[in-house]
Amino acid sequence: MSSIISSTVSDSLSGKLIVLAVTGSIAAVRTVDLARDLIRRGATVHCVMSCAAMEIIHPYALEYASENPVVTRITGRVEHVEFCGVGGRADLLLIAPATANTIGKMACGIDDTPVTTYATTALGSGVPVVVVPAMHEAMYRHPAVLKNLDALRSMGVVVVGPRIEEEKAKIADNTDVVMEAERLLGPGDLAGKKVLVTSGATAEKVDPIRILTNRASGKTGAEIALEARRRGAEVTLVHRGHLGLPLREIFVESAEEMGCAVLAELEGGKYHAMIAAAAVSDYTLAPFAEKIKSGGELTLRLSPTSKIIGAVRSSHPDLKVVGFKAETFLSDDHLVSRARESMEKNRLDIVVANDVGKGGMGTEDNRVLILGRDGTISEVCGRKRMIAKAVIDALVVVLS
Repeated sequence: MSSIISSTVSDSLSGKLIVLAVTGSIAAVRTVDLARDLIRRGATVHCVMSCAAMEIIHPYALEYASENPVVTRITGRVEHVEFCGVGGRADLLLIAPATANTIGKMACGIDDTPVTTYATTALGSGVPVVVVPAMHEAMYRHPAVLKNLDALRSMGVVVVGPRIEEEKAKIADNTDVVMEAERLLGPGDLAGKKVLVTSGATAEKVDPIRILTNRASGKTGAEIALEARRRGAEVTLVHRGHLGLPLREIFVESAEEMGCAVLAELEGGKYHAMIAAAAVSDYTLAPFAEKIKSGGELTLRLSPTSKIIGAVRSSHPDLKVVGFKAETFLSDDHLVSRARESMEKNRLDIVVANDVGKGGMGTEDNRVLILGRDGTISEVCGRKRMIAKAVIDALVVVLS
């Protein structure tokens, strides 16, 4: 079955072997989906379970999900060494869910279950370890549990924090867990870099109910932010959405709010690059204090908004900036010409150009041309995640 779904979402984990270690939290029922999500990104998954986990989910379920035998006890094959020993087969040990009991044992070097034996071996051999806690909130707040999590972090363990809901520290969403696996096992070519991304449409208030906006969905910007995060960058996304992504988000509505947020973030020169993927409103207006009554003709007086990239360039001339240029119904030659004009005017390092008259606004797919200052032009067609990868590939070259 895994051959059918392998790499159907992406190839970000292709060639990687991940050991999924399951302990005795009720969140163990989520691990079938988690295993499949890892496989959908190209990973090979092997599972190991504690006795407590087997009281919640049967090993057959994880054998089905992973298409590999499940380790439920350590035998003469010394499975923990085979996978997590020096030179072992595993690229990552992912403990999800991790109970308070298992976290405490790992912190103290106790290995009396298959999962903790794998953990001790991985920590001793340098295999990356990710822990995903899941338990009642009262247990998670216990000073000893928090101390043990800090101890694990000091050992290099990555902790993917829980969602606090209904007095429970619920296991993190699969999206967050998979992202951490992709980040740890990815190229890391943006490690140590800070990247600011603007995304989606802004909206100008007409009255307390109505707004002026555009068709941009923000999908490309969100995918770019996620790809930069996968590649090791510290990412801030400025946009009008509320997506709950595993990175820092700043929520704005109008063009003015976005401009102020961007300039405030860039203050101090802590960012290495900005990717201006937002479709910022070109016009705004003085909003009506009360709802405009319907019926009859209406005239609105619009005034131009300030250009964010221009303000950024004035205050941060050395910042690497990726701009976007959207046009309608142009030939590629004319589209490239317009993109080059934008590049020179705003001193952009990269321009991503596309003809939105032919598609791309609000769709899952797009066709773009990526222009570099060295004269290179790359055509990318396909899913927006693929486009995001190409944009980040180009940014890595510029930053290096």
